Amino acid sequence: MQHASVSGELPMFRFSPNAYELGLFEVEDGTCQSCGLRRSMRYTSSFYSVEEVSYICPWCVADGTAARVFDGEFTDRASIDGVPHDRTLPITVDEVEAEEVATRTPSFPSWQQGGWRSHCGRPCAFLGDIGSSDLARYLEEPDFLADVNGGLGWDPDLIRTRLRAAGDLAGYLFRCMTCDAHRLHVDAS
Repeated sequence: MQHASVSGELPMFRFSPNAYELGLFEVEDGTCQSCGLRRSMRYTSSFYSVEEVSYICPWCVADGTAARVFDGEFTDRASIDGVPHDRTLPITVDEVEAEEVATRTPSFPSWQQGGWRSHCGRPCAFLGDIGSSDLARYLEEPDFLADVNGGLGWDPDLIRTRLRAAGDLAGYLFRCMTCDAHRLHVDAS
């Protein structure tokens, strides 16, 4: 299988625009288990599949080859806001974009299975980790403030004092693709 971009130009991910800077891929020579091509960069975050897969290239993430070949997901579809666990209930987020997040977007490392925030009926873009000291710049945004103030089921004082980027109580920052509002996801070890 040949990818459209074998020239070496890395694919971009609209729902994870900082994927390379965040270390979701690492420079390592190997053979991609999805496309069989020799590559120099491998995906390092979550991939949910029956098979154990250790080397996926960025192109096989971006075009959905890895998800298709291994019948897997980078983010569990049901962990995207607006996609119910009960498949008989209606989806309240753009279904095509939720599919893109699940099968063609790098996930982020989290303690439990990561939750993917949505806003304006669409999945948000994952921007990176966030800690308590970073919250102030977003607290004027009503939905972000609601997330901090118990909307996620966490004690607001705990979030405001103990949230750490990549910590035991970890924060993840998202941005709406429509209105640029920010959302928060929290996870703990």
